[in-house]
This record gives sequence, structure tokens and C-alpha cells, in this order.
Amino acid sequence: MKNLRKNFGKGQAEALACLALAVLLGLGGMSRCTLKNGENAERPGLELVVLHTNDTHSYLAGTDGHGNASLDGTGSSGGLGRAAAAMKAAREGRDNVIAVDAGDQFQGTLFYSVNKWPLIADVDAEVPWDAMTLGNHEFDEGCEELARFVAATPLPVLAANLAPEQGCPLRESRVQSHIVRSVRGEKVGIVGLANDKVATLAAACPHTAFLPAAETLAREVKLLEAEGVKHIVAVTHLGLPEDRALARSVNGVDVIVGGHTHSFLGPAPSDGPYPVVEHSPDGSPVLVVTAGRGARYLGELTVDFDEDGVPRSWRGSAAELTAGMPVDPAVQNLITHYAATLEDLRSEVVGRHALSLPDGMDLCRKEDCLGGMVTTDAMLEYARPFGAEVALCNGGALRAALPAGTITRGDVLSVHPFGNAVLVRAYSGQDLLDALEHGVADERAEGPRLLQVAGLRYEVDARRPVGARVLRAEIIDEKGRARPVDPASSYIVTLSDYLADGGDGYAMLKKGRPVPAQDPLVLDVVTDYLRVHDPLSAPRSGRIVRVR
Repeated sequence: MKNLRKNFGKGQAEALACLALAVLLGLGGMSRCTLKNGENAERPGLELVVLHTNDTHSYLAGTDGHGNASLDGTGSSGGLGRAAAAMKAAREGRDNVIAVDAGDQFQGTLFYSVNKWPLIADVDAEVPWDAMTLGNHEFDEGCEELARFVAATPLPVLAANLAPEQGCPLRESRVQSHIVRSVRGEKVGIVGLANDKVATLAAACPHTAFLPAAETLAREVKLLEAEGVKHIVAVTHLGLPEDRALARSVNGVDVIVGGHTHSFLGPAPSDGPYPVVEHSPDGSPVLVVTAGRGARYLGELTVDFDEDGVPRSWRGSAAELTAGMPVDPAVQNLITHYAATLEDLRSEVVGRHALSLPDGMDLCRKEDCLGGMVTTDAMLEYARPFGAEVALCNGGALRAALPAGTITRGDVLSVHPFGNAVLVRAYSGQDLLDALEHGVADERAEGPRLLQVAGLRYEVDARRPVGARVLRAEIIDEKGRARPVDPASSYIVTLSDYLADGGDGYAMLKKGRPVPAQDPLVLDVVTDYLRVHDPLSAPRSGRIVRVR
């Protein structure tokens, strides 16, 4: 176990002064700083540069001017092509760089919807990561497909907490707990912690099991320290709040690179400073970093360690990959190749709209969004002949904005890439109220569980305790008339099979009584709706009402 030096307090103060100076100088190529006593920061100990990404979600060509995934790179910013080029440039001439990805490479764009994991394996061969961990979306196609990906990708896949039982295809896969890299003659350990909620968030097989994150990380630290490793980086897909708690719970970890919550750290507006500095039980600093989503940013954290392997100063940022930055030629070749597989979907026009309503993946996790309103309206219109009064769609199911102007089938597939089916179920009013509460239980009453709705209006106060945030819920009939949701009454609801199966922790929605109906894909229901309602009129808003 690392031991703090007796004068660590002084060293920490020096580190903060060094960091402040780095900020004043704009971090411009700074490799060292001078401390108050004139001592140079280049003392015994390792200087380590950690490049990191997370939740890249197959954004090969970046994001277009409308906030959607670009499919050819025209007018885009961000993207794995720019990330690869920036990583290679950062490595050039330096021998102290490692690069890691914190999971959720799968899903998110039409590139993935059409080509699945072989596309990701091809990209992994060109982006110079040292290792990755598994996010929840890596399990979306099931464990057998994930095992095939693990066998195909050239990257080490790290998931120390994954404990597949007999019968799980991942049991014999080459998933590792950790790897060790030599940096300037020092051993650097990289430990992976996969998302452990994939039984409800994805399609993990019944034999997929996980060990507790903190206990697992503590075990891996002991194993690495027994190998003489003093510098340890954990790469996780647990979310920023869990990463911070983990940092405060386990000794011996220096850096946690996280993902899952799509958090951005840095200048406001953000989810915190870059890095977030926590302290382990023995008082050592633990630097927590994460870099948004969609390959929009590349994180670069430089850590100066003392001779005992304790961070004494640090600097860095999650830097935006802007439109003017170069694209790696090898990744550009993949973009060109895979864009050709999308041509048919991108040419099939299904509707149009000239609306200026807010939309997009992030917004759909906070409040009414155009894609959520259109999706639930389409589902409710489909299901009204079966008696449905309400439609529900979790915000995390909506992965892109409906583009203004011409809408293609490819655009709809970008919004709904998961292949979910539309079901019709009967629920009690109490089940419905419980589902609404569950949807606003996350921090700030936001997140992927938030329910987009049709035939329903609900009022939320995020300042209230979890479980008591929904102030009012009303059924809205076809004529716009409202009546309160009665806990004792029964309601016919249309929703995705994902929610009806209890996905995202919606255990109360597993209780639904099946109502005889077909089970078309959400993609097809929305596509048909757009065709019938072309051009699209503005949907009724004010469905999610927030009390500020």
C-alpha cells in the first residue's frame, strides 16, 4: 500500500500552486513548473500523460451543425477521426503517454445501426488506445455477439468486476482484469470496471454476473502492488457519482477515467472541475476525469508523481475537437467505406418538417423534446384502436434529433437504433405514478430514465426527495381535456418492450397485463406516422412541467 509522506500537505500546496500557474499560462505545452523554493517539479518520480475518451457511441465522422451524428464528415466537428489524429499527435515525441477508453463504443449512430460491432473493431484497429472497458451498450446485442467483438478487436478489453457464470459466452472470452504498461521504466497498472447494470440496461445473458466495484478494485490494487506497480489508473463505466464514491473508498488508485453519465468536466457549464480531486481513505489524492460523449472531446491529464507514486501535481482538460482539426487518414478511409453502406437508408424520404422545437439526445433526458413527443404521439396513434390512453418512452431510447427539412428512414433509425417493439399493456394508476417517479429519481430529476409521454401530463419538482417529486399527473384525452391519474383505476398504455421488460429499473412496468395487439418496431411506427403526417405539425407541448 502506498504511504503518504509526512510533508504531503506541503507537497499538495505546491501542487495547487503549480496547477494555478499552469492555468494562467493556458497549459501551453507546459512540461514542468517551478515551485516557490526554486525547486523544479522534474524531481524523482514519474510524469504520466493519460489521454481518454468515453461514450464515443460510433461517432466516426463527428457531429453536424444540427447536433446529430455526421455520416460523411461534411461540416462536422469532433469524431473518432479527429480523436485518433489528436492522440497520435499527443504521442509524437513523448514516451510517457497512455490512452484509454471508458466504454460505450457501441450504438449511437447509423454507422453502428447498419454495421454493428465489426465496424467498431475496425475503428479500434486505427485509434491508438491502450485499453478499453465495457459500457452497457456493449451488451446490447447480447453476450454472444460481445464475445465475438472481444475476440476481434485488437484492444485489450478490461473488466475486473465481470464474473460470467457457466453458460455465459463471455466466460471463455479474453476479457482481462488489468494490464501493466511500462512508462519510462515505471510500471503503470490499468484496471477496468465494466457497467454492472447491464441486466436491466442492455441484453446481457442471464448468466452474466458482476462483483462489487469497490471490493474488486481493492483486490486489483493489491495484486498490482504485489507486482511492484506504484501508479494505477482505473477505467470505469459506472458514472461520475459512483466514480467519486469509489475514489473515496479504495486506497492505491491514482486516476479514475470514467464514463456512462456523459459528464463533462471543465469550465462552466460543466459537471465539475477538471479533474475532480477526491481523496482515498489514506488521504492520497485521486483524480477523477471524464470527457462528455460522442467523441466531441479528448481528455488529456498530466500527472506528476512523487517517488512513492503519489500524485503531487496535475494539469489538463477535456479539449474540444473542433472542425478545423485534422482527421486521421485511416479513420477517414473507414468513414468513406462505411458511409457507402448507408446510402439506401439515407435516400428513402419518409416525411418533412419545418419546426424549430428543441430536440436532441441530451434534451430528451431533461424535458419535452420534439423526438420524444413525435415518438409517443406515433405510438399512441397506433395503439388507440386497442384502447390505449397513454404512451411512454424513456429518454435514453432517443439517440438523435429529428432533422429539420427532409426526414429519411435513416434519420428515424438514428433516433431509434435499438430495434425495440411497441407493446400494449394494462397498468394500475399506481403503477403509472410509480413509473413517473422512477423516471425523475436521478440527480436533478434528469437522465435516460426520464419518461417522454403522450396522453399524459406530469409536474415535477426536482428539489423534493426522491419518491415524492411528481406533484401532479393527469390523463389528457384527444380533445385536450385533463383528469387526474387515479391510483386505483386501470389504464391501457403503449410502451416499448424494453420498458415492459423492466429495463432501466422499471420493475413496476413488468406487472402489466398484456393487451392483444401486434408488436411492430418503434422504428416502423414512427416512420408510418411521419408519412401520414407529412409535413409534420407542431405536437402539443407542456407534457413535462418543471417547478423551478
